Amino acid sequence: DFKLLVNFHGCTLPRGWSRTYPNLMSHEAVRGAESYKFSKAFAAAAPSHNTIIPFTRNTVGPMDYTPITFSDNGVPHRTTNGHELALSVVFESGLLHFADSVKAYLELPQGPKAFLKEVPVVWDETRYVAGFPGKQAVIARRKGKVWYVGGISGLNEPSTAKVALGFLGTAIKGKVDVTLIGDGDSDRTFAARTETHSAADTIDVALRARGGFVMRIAATTKN
Repeated sequence: DFKLLVNFHGCTLPRGWSRTYPNLMSHEAVRGAESYKFSKAFAAAAPSHNTIIPFTRNTVGPMDYTPITFSDNGVPHRTTNGHELALSVVFESGLLHFADSVKAYLELPQGPKAFLKEVPVVWDETRYVAGFPGKQAVIARRKGKVWYVGGISGLNEPSTAKVALGFLGTAIKGKVDVTLIGDGDSDRTFAARTETHSAADTIDVALRARGGFVMRIAATTKN
């Protein structure tokens, strides 16, 4: 009635209330990025923690972790920048609260910056792709005819994520363009590429320790 959107912080977890109150965008109810400010224990546990909560806390409702934090504020974070970027897809929240400084986002390379400008917060379909709590989480989400994939590692050594594209279903037919943004040569850099694939393909993505990646998948524009 009053045209208000609500985001609860410092609260208990949601219990389906968004179905009754569609203006309820999100709840905190999780130990999130603000803990980097004051907890060495959180910084050490965060990579693994981040791969657990998509299977636990976030399954019961939207979760405002205040993700995608590239800067160090207090305790340095151990997640890579690719990991942080991937949280925009791996975590579901009706209000995606970018909690870093304006400067941090303006200084991003063009690929990650463009991705964050268009990543949706409302999804038509969500699919589990790969992972196990504490080790890896790879989630695919569809908005219209575009799929987004986010993958993160909680491991302290390099690993590989296998992204089988069978989830594309009927939303996209034929060949697709896959734009992949992942870990670069260091924890604070990115690497990006665009490839053409089909739904029968599996893409292997190399992850740094505690790394991550995103994909944007759409019908190919190539002849």
